[in-house]
Amino acid sequence: MNGSATKKRVLVINTAFLGDVALTTPLFSLLAENGWTVDALVIPASAPLLGDHPYLNRVIVYDKHREPGLGKLLSLGRELRGWYDTVIVPHRSARSAVLARLTRTPVRVGYRPPKGAFTPPFTNKNLRPRFTALRFFYTHRVEYVLGRQEGRRICDLGATLGFRHKSAPIGTLGVSETDSRCIENRLGGISRPLVVLFPGSVWASKRYPEASYIEVGRRLVKERRVGVVVCGSAGEEGVCAEVTTGIPGALGLIDLTLGELKALIKVADLVVTNDSAPLHLANILGTRVVAVYGPTTPVLGFRPPEGHPQRLVFHGGLECQPCRLSPPKACPLGHHRCMLDLDPELVIEACHDLLEEVGR
Repeated sequence: MNGSATKKRVLVINTAFLGDVALTTPLFSLLAENGWTVDALVIPASAPLLGDHPYLNRVIVYDKHREPGLGKLLSLGRELRGWYDTVIVPHRSARSAVLARLTRTPVRVGYRPPKGAFTPPFTNKNLRPRFTALRFFYTHRVEYVLGRQEGRRICDLGATLGFRHKSAPIGTLGVSETDSRCIENRLGGISRPLVVLFPGSVWASKRYPEASYIEVGRRLVKERRVGVVVCGSAGEEGVCAEVTTGIPGALGLIDLTLGELKALIKVADLVVTNDSAPLHLANILGTRVVAVYGPTTPVLGFRPPEGHPQRLVFHGGLECQPCRLSPPKACPLGHHRCMLDLDPELVIEACHDLLEEVGR
């Protein structure tokens, strides 16, 4: 197939977490730039992220949590039938494979397992990603290359359509003027440079301790006279409140919509975050970012592409890190040294490095 010859329609299905959808945006750009009309299918929590997206024709919402049964899949498959020339599925799940098959689209693209196991540096582990047993529902499969930057790895799926990317592509997110004005009003007269801290995560094991975030914020206020915003989502109120209280002059914002969150990250001079969605949003929006890794590490591929202003901080001296490809709910060994033993000084130094670039 050659996507550049005629304009055809493609559906990209990704019903994973917010960060995973953000990492899929380079594929949207790649497809649209090669002449394809692109629709995306995501869960309700991710849909606002794609609002005002310049390369998407339509965003389809599928609430897999409220309607998890086969009946909804069957009806959705029927609704989507006949609309697309190609379906691409970056999410390695059985449900997504079934939905792709139910659309009866002639070309259905997903991953196939890597040729061998992946051994991260400094460990003796052999890691293998999990793949759905229903991968035969795809007509075309592309190797999941372990260690490759995730945005680039997702764009590998586009090779089936007759074009390739020469380097790690950059994704795109739309930010509305309304959300930008709202954030400007919420920030008021906060000092610059503006540093936004994201101490939360869906995965508790990925959270750098609140005391460490407080130390980072306090030091930056003292040594750089920065303005600090502490931000989080629903369920992270307690974590954010503790960090906000511990940093003089910090502003807590835990009630932002996804549109407002994008606007905040876009105007920030620096984002400090765990390995979670704000890392990938900062990458796409062009904001400097310091990311703190614990049970996962950048070598797994969930990192910004080379060239983005970034500092990726992790312990680096533990044979158990990364503990596996997918984050655990809690440390499998019970000590959580990857986070508890990570000196805040390393994070502070990384922030100083990137703040030196502000105003140049």
